[in-house]
Amino acid sequence: MWPSMRKPTSALTALLVIGLAGCVDLNVVNPNAADAGRALKTPGDVEALIAGAYSRWIQVQWYDGPTMMMSNASGEHVAPWGNAGMEMYARIPRIPTNNAAGAPNVGNLTYAWYQAYGAIAAVHDGLKQIASGTVNLGANRNLRARAYGRYMQGLAHATIAVIYDSGFIYDERIDPTTVRLRSHQEVMDSALSYFAQAITLAASDTFTIPASWMSQDVSSATLIQLAHSQAARFRAALARTPAERAAVDWNAVRADANAGVTADWNNVSDCNLGTFCDDALQYRLAPGWQMQNNWVAGMADTSGRYQAWIATPLLSKQPFILFTPDTRWPQGGSTALADSANERIQLSAPGTFYSMNTGGTRIWNRPDRGTWRWSYYYQTYEPYFTTHGVNGAGAVPLIKVVEMKALVAEADFRAGALGAVATFVNQTRTLHGLNATDAAGTNTSCVPKLPNGTCGDLWEMFKWEKRLETQFAGPVRSGWWLDGRGWGDLMQGTILQFPVPYRELQLLQQTAYNFGGVGGMYGAPLGTYGY
Repeated sequence: MWPSMRKPTSALTALLVIGLAGCVDLNVVNPNAADAGRALKTPGDVEALIAGAYSRWIQVQWYDGPTMMMSNASGEHVAPWGNAGMEMYARIPRIPTNNAAGAPNVGNLTYAWYQAYGAIAAVHDGLKQIASGTVNLGANRNLRARAYGRYMQGLAHATIAVIYDSGFIYDERIDPTTVRLRSHQEVMDSALSYFAQAITLAASDTFTIPASWMSQDVSSATLIQLAHSQAARFRAALARTPAERAAVDWNAVRADANAGVTADWNNVSDCNLGTFCDDALQYRLAPGWQMQNNWVAGMADTSGRYQAWIATPLLSKQPFILFTPDTRWPQGGSTALADSANERIQLSAPGTFYSMNTGGTRIWNRPDRGTWRWSYYYQTYEPYFTTHGVNGAGAVPLIKVVEMKALVAEADFRAGALGAVATFVNQTRTLHGLNATDAAGTNTSCVPKLPNGTCGDLWEMFKWEKRLETQFAGPVRSGWWLDGRGWGDLMQGTILQFPVPYRELQLLQQTAYNFGGVGGMYGAPLGTYGY
């Protein structure tokens, strides 16, 4: 089902070899793309090499990458399985990374690094040939390649910046002998510069990027919107702590978000053919692979069952049925009825986003890994799931308009424009059975109801709406983890960033290091919700 993979070349080695010899194993999953040796000979092959960058970058979101374990660690979903680091990095208490050769799930820690630098390598080789004049695609196609290339350089560098503590900055204009590890802030600054350059180039003429490059046709005008959207979301996502999140340039986030996409932008995935495959999303939405994490989802409940569950000792926690006016969740039943009766009622009245799981969808397995992982609910609203089932084919929103609106609303909150925040919250809140709020944070529906039993204020209502409306979206499909660390909401000890892969450190003759775990460096402190 999945395309075969070759062992990735070390990123640092790749960067140096590209610059010195023009040859590297790019491992681009694109049947139309040439390998680097051929790509330096003809205009068509240079263009194909550059075009393969997006198909390489999208692999960051594969099963082999970090998104499934980050999703579990942030409460976005939960599964008892050991696949892709899900169980390991969502343990309670949280454990640190294990950045060592042969360590369990070390591939998931390092995979995004090699895919991002594979994309950077593809763009580097192609643009270097164009910049040197060795290959001329024609004026408009040269411009298209450069604008797309800058966009992909921005996307790949931004990916490194939000996931890893440091990284390399590299493009066709940089002397490879000067390349060294830079802080994640420096890598992000470069990414934002690449996005800005892509915008300037795309604004200078019209062109269309074909679907074979980015899964669907992209006009120069759309590329401008995409670059603005990516700049907005990644700039906000860089923060590791609430203090850093507060210090984000929210005016710049607002400006880019307002200039971003005006309709959801889709990645058109087909994992059967291996084209632009979004398989980690497929697994996270498939029955038998996902449940809603009670630590976060429980805040929908207004009956007190969630607070009772929170108060129950960890090893004694059992799944509970929640009762909520939020119609995104199954409706009906009452605390006066037996769970079996409530289950039958809610099975027949699924919510608009979440359904009661039963039979093959109920993964109440591996009690040794924690019955606290077990839940009655799973997500069924994402069109990737409802339209395409588990075959991994179809158009899936990669950047959502509601995410851009949420970034503007957070900028409003930071600026004290609370009425505007309430307006954003009410746009979705009132669609799903909840009473409107206001600038004072009135919450008569008491959703979310926090672990301590209080009704969430305006800030908590904002976070609730963004979480539910953008689940399994956000930068590199890890919005809950990225937002969670910046909001201070992650469970104590959760990893806040990944270390540079051990193989790169070996090449640099440096000792591998780790992050996370309770009390560890870049392990989340006790969070907003007291866990």
